Amino acid sequence: MKNLIYISLAAIAFLAYACDLNDTLNDDVIVGNMAPHVYWEVGSSTVTAGNSVPFTVQYYTTANEDIDRLEVWYDVVEDEAKTVTCPWTQTFSYSVVSTKSMQKRISQKIIEYPHVATNWSDSLRAFTFKSTFPTSNTLATTSWVKPASYDNDKMLAYFGSAFVTQFKDSLFKLMKVTDFQKMYQGLNLVENFKIYMDSVKNDNTGGWTYTFPKDAQGNRPVPQTIIDIYKNIPFSDLIFNKSTNVYEVEYVRSYKINALMKTFDKKNTMGISLSSEISLN
Repeated sequence: MKNLIYISLAAIAFLAYACDLNDTLNDDVIVGNMAPHVYWEVGSSTVTAGNSVPFTVQYYTTANEDIDRLEVWYDVVEDEAKTVTCPWTQTFSYSVVSTKSMQKRISQKIIEYPHVATNWSDSLRAFTFKSTFPTSNTLATTSWVKPASYDNDKMLAYFGSAFVTQFKDSLFKLMKVTDFQKMYQGLNLVENFKIYMDSVKNDNTGGWTYTFPKDAQGNRPVPQTIIDIYKNIPFSDLIFNKSTNVYEVEYVRSYKINALMKTFDKKNTMGISLSSEISLN
């Protein structure tokens, strides 16, 4: 059965005024049923996935039609945050950060509660009761944050097969001589890095700027030996923090629900509460 929409007194007055001026409604106005009123308070804004959410609800109707039932509905929103950092750079900081939030499931009916006449409260002038509604344990938070051991399967599952190559290529293009030096010596890849370095007097600071040596054309490209070494560095080594003995990777996938209470009378006219956001962990 279709729900009927309540038309406010102000709207009725406007329609009557329009009829007097234009006579377009033949002096007849059809008014829909008055919807039940409903208000609820959720007991917690954060709940462990799989646990029930407590609530208190108040509801009443000013129409002649009796209330039939109440229903809890909610959608599911997925939040995902990723960060990968290379701790070996010296002239700049390098992190790849990604966040996204998307609706994974549209609002659906979760549970139904029958109307009970004995729930009436004279002091509140409304029906009221306390109960809970369920959540799914499949919506538990997934996290892989600064692990002490590297897991290639998780890296592929959480970041995709192309991420490692893109990370290495982008990092390489930004690195300067001293970045390579810090990385290669920190990873014990080159014993004497200075053989690949040249220095140029900096007239502004009075110090020295370190570069790669010039080639025959007067350019200062990255030496092929340095390139070859970089290509063979495992990705896990690029994100290993030697000072803390952890891998600088963070992945967190979490969920939240937007829940609301619907109240129906015997003619299926519906009243809706305000939505409550609840984070699941």
